[in-house]
Amino acid sequence: MKTLKLDGYRDLAAAFKFSANKRAACDDHKSLIRLVTYVYEDPTVGILEDLFSVKRDFGDRQCAFNIGDPDRVFYTLAEDEVNDIRKTRFIVQWKTPWNFPTPVDILEYFSNERGNPQDAVVQAISQLYGYMTFNSLIYGAICNYEALYLFRRTGDTSLQVSPQFLYTDRGTQSPVAALTYICNYVVKAEYHYSSNSLIKGEPRGTHFLSLEDVEFNGTWDEDIKVPWTNMGLRLRGATTKAIATVMTGEVIARPGINFRYQKQAVFKVYDITQTSKLEVADAEIKAEDCGQIASEKNIDLNFWPRARGAIMKLHKPGTIHGDDSLEIFAISNGDVKFIDLDACRQGSPAEQVAELAEFDRLNKAWDAERENNVES
Repeated sequence: MKTLKLDGYRDLAAAFKFSANKRAACDDHKSLIRLVTYVYEDPTVGILEDLFSVKRDFGDRQCAFNIGDPDRVFYTLAEDEVNDIRKTRFIVQWKTPWNFPTPVDILEYFSNERGNPQDAVVQAISQLYGYMTFNSLIYGAICNYEALYLFRRTGDTSLQVSPQFLYTDRGTQSPVAALTYICNYVVKAEYHYSSNSLIKGEPRGTHFLSLEDVEFNGTWDEDIKVPWTNMGLRLRGATTKAIATVMTGEVIARPGINFRYQKQAVFKVYDITQTSKLEVADAEIKAEDCGQIASEKNIDLNFWPRARGAIMKLHKPGTIHGDDSLEIFAISNGDVKFIDLDACRQGSPAEQVAELAEFDRLNKAWDAERENNVES
């Protein structure tokens, strides 16, 4: 985007002054987030509410349903949603000035350095583009406190960038004016873009991934040829977020392909753009890879007391799992363990009692079904 039209904001800009007149220290990324919240985000939210009656906010990745680990999201409560489900409209990546230098011409710089994946600017833009693409967003931003850049997806692989908005700029050229404009725009106009034609007609938040270029670990025999090119992975409905985004999904046939297998499952999507997250993800995967998932076909009378013991052990430090189903247990060498640890959270004594009661209900239902089968 060669120019960014800010018509209608001049009266606002003329009256606006930064709430922080001198720069504070930003020694690391956390202190940078605190600083930009005070200098950029809070004034933007205040202007949106006072002048445009737009009640939205910025928050971390836990505040809204998005995939990955962006620094900050601008979110809103979707009009067609209930239960306070918040929707990410816009993503901002905040970078320290020493980790993201301010190029004179960021477009020219990226074009010259895009072959160097270790370059800080290339990494930041690639990461933002990944977040925007996977969350089907049109707009995003990168700011190193000194300069703000707005980005817009315009096609399957195209990304436009605005001129820089500098900390020293005032009026309609200031970073706060730019953030105010783009945040107001994504609330009132289209913000969602799905580049993949395979998911047309799907609800927003649905992601369709090709499986042919993905590496898999499986238990099938070596002589079995799995037709990955005929399959796709459809993900939707994020349920929990911690190190990973936990989503429901299913393997389905690609358009024009017929095969009988279609299986629903739960998937965990890890953001491994940071080395520390990759290490935690590896540790979590190893912790959860501990046997066969419990099902009606592989449990017996011994399963239930062992599973109940696992729940009691989980409750001891005040934790609950939050999901009562056979699929949250794994059986390994006679032991029963929890899986999908990402869903665990602190729970009240009443919630612990309710979780045990629901488990006991499952146990009784299984016993009744077993007795009926014996009698018949």
